[in-house]
Amino acid sequence: MKKLFTLLSLVLVVTVYAQDATPKTATKDTSWKTSGFFGVNLSQTALSDWQGGGQNNVAANAIFNGDAVYRKNKLTWTNKVDAQYGIIKPGEAKLFRKNIDQLFGLSKLNIDAFHKSWFYAAQADFRSQLAPGYKYIGDSIAGPAGSDFMSPAYIQLALGLDYKPAPYFSAFVAPLAGKITVVNRQYLADAGAYGVEKAVFDDAGVRTAAGKKTRLEFGGRLVLKFKKDLVKNINLDSYLDLFSNYMNNPQNIDVVFNNLLTFKISKYFTANVISQMVYDDDIIIKRDFDKDGKYEHPSDINGPRLQLLTTFAVGFGYKF
Repeated sequence: MKKLFTLLSLVLVVTVYAQDATPKTATKDTSWKTSGFFGVNLSQTALSDWQGGGQNNVAANAIFNGDAVYRKNKLTWTNKVDAQYGIIKPGEAKLFRKNIDQLFGLSKLNIDAFHKSWFYAAQADFRSQLAPGYKYIGDSIAGPAGSDFMSPAYIQLALGLDYKPAPYFSAFVAPLAGKITVVNRQYLADAGAYGVEKAVFDDAGVRTAAGKKTRLEFGGRLVLKFKKDLVKNINLDSYLDLFSNYMNNPQNIDVVFNNLLTFKISKYFTANVISQMVYDDDIIIKRDFDKDGKYEHPSDINGPRLQLLTTFAVGFGYKF
């Protein structure tokens, strides 16, 4: 809950400051164009002798998307921040637990190339989460956090060509791209989580070499972006990121596919559908279906898998 209130407070302060920072008499700088969306969604479900079944729960989440674009002569500089955080308290549980958590930032520089729709481009972006993620048994946290801020984090740099035939669509082709995976929590690094090099232990179980906290990859990248009002009061913000590591199994493509569909109900109320898909060949998903610790059941999972997240929410929303 503290993380949620911190995010809300930060966004409100930034919004107020942005509106009041420029003196009324100052000349407006038309080189910059800013836009964004801020939303808060709250829900509660209460059941009593409900024959259809279900579970009581209380949930809340916040969304912030901000864009700042600078255009002058042949140069375009695009900056973007996406943050989402949500919590839920299911049933009779005493603890709130997070159900959605994402932090993404991007900075991209375009310079006019050989055609009005083509640009030389350089992009840097960052992806992580805001808070620790735990597994639960009943109402108790089971074990240490499996993720946290900077555990993992992904920092990517890319050089290439950007094809932008329309204001709402772009295709960035980057034959030169680097990817840095950061796992700041040492016990996760020691376990080789998220593809970093794991620790070395002797026969007595004593660690002789700590796990690496970073992993470097070099490859190629394709990024597709689409952001447009599909019809009046319905907006789609879509981002597809494909990365191939030239040095290790280049056929195994890392995929990040994020979609935010926003329905404007009234001036200050919206409905949102959030869909996220992630596939990374270096992220090992473990699930012991029959809880026997052997991972031999046909439904057990111990390998890379497509990760899916979908959320639907209705609440306060402000577009600027």
